[in-house]
Amino acid sequence: MDDMRNIIGCEFNDDNGCVEVAYKDGNFLKIKCEEVEAKLRTTEQALTKLHRLLEHNPFEYVAMALFGERQAYCDIEAEIVKDMFGNIVQGYLKKGYNLATAKMMAREFFRYES
Repeated sequence: MDDMRNIIGCEFNDDNGCVEVAYKDGNFLKIKCEEVEAKLRTTEQALTKLHRLLEHNPFEYVAMALFGERQAYCDIEAEIVKDMFGNIVQGYLKKGYNLATAKMMAREFFRYES
């Protein structure tokens, strides 16, 4: 937690794909997002949410990186999507679509929802 209190600046640099963190003591930290994210087990939707967090709240992204919480975040997002996917499929089945069509339509929903 001390690491987070000592941060005076934090932003994502789109040019190099790094989150750049500045500390009170003059030290800097660069997190190579693509390299670190490549090690995560994730879904397209969870990765999209992670990237939104990176863009809109890099401080939270850094906190998750420093405390090893990104995988848990991705796992939770994936579980939410899995539950939603099942509910969407059931909704299409109730409307009379066959299972293959219902699954295809649910996948399309998530493709555009991300």
